Amino acid sequence: MTARPGRKAATSLAGLALLAVCAWGAAALASRYASNPATEPCPALTPGDHQVQVATPDGTRSVLLHAPQDASRPLPLVIALHGAGEKGPDFADDTGFSRLADREKFLVAYPSAVGARSFWDISGTATAGPEEVTELRRSLDALEGAVCVNRSRVFVTGVSNGGGMAARLACELSDRFAGVAPVAGGYRSLPPCHPSRPLPVLEIHGTGDQVVPYGGIAPDFAGSVARWLTRWRRIDGCQGAAERIDPAVGVHEITWRHCAAATRVEHVRLDHQAHGWPGGPRTMPLPAPFSATWRTWEFFRSLPDRAPAG
Repeated sequence: MTARPGRKAATSLAGLALLAVCAWGAAALASRYASNPATEPCPALTPGDHQVQVATPDGTRSVLLHAPQDASRPLPLVIALHGAGEKGPDFADDTGFSRLADREKFLVAYPSAVGARSFWDISGTATAGPEEVTELRRSLDALEGAVCVNRSRVFVTGVSNGGGMAARLACELSDRFAGVAPVAGGYRSLPPCHPSRPLPVLEIHGTGDQVVPYGGIAPDFAGSVARWLTRWRRIDGCQGAAERIDPAVGVHEITWRHCAAATRVEHVRLDHQAHGWPGGPRTMPLPAPFSATWRTWEFFRSLPDRAPAG
């Protein structure tokens, strides 16, 4: 995905509140609420957009955060990862997650990839720049330490290159998330996946995706959606046949429910849908309305709280 021509980040971020926090000390601050994250008091936050400044060894990293009304109690948090060539504010515009967060009462954070290309290193092989999983872990530490997050209800989604990064986080930070939902994700270059626990997953993909093809890329067809789903069914210990429904023209939902640790694996296949965030302003509409924003949140809100580690 490419950024909009002429977009000015300064305009998008004007008037945002600044929440400065050192990521290295955020875990200690967040630990005050770890014993009972749903009820313990925590820092209040005014409704609207904020910038969380995350201190890292490589400098300061900013994360755009949107808070709904009543953000003085622990709320679920959705981490939303943009596609290649974009920044966090672009993805906020594309998805409308902030409007949904106001209605459904959750926090949503839009990190931005570092560097001129705004590209997430989903393979973990880049020789320049910060290591993405480490940086996103620091950002999550900072968010949980600076604002009112229900740490048992943290989720991650993303599109395209950001969808691939969400898939990598599911493998390497499974202990931090209650669910993951990559959309039109690129899975071809992902490293081996060894999560520390089963994790509920939802994958949304169009069969007409011209950037990361649904069936993968010849000759080995690596990155195919079917192969990625098979891996997660194995990780989650899913048994038995899938449930299949067609809720609308061109929309096919496939769910494996009999999985370990109350997890499940879901897939939404969209006939002829091209690359992008379905239902967004830059994606061709389907014959029947479909919103990836609503569908990912519908999945997340249906999941049980993440069990404490250990």
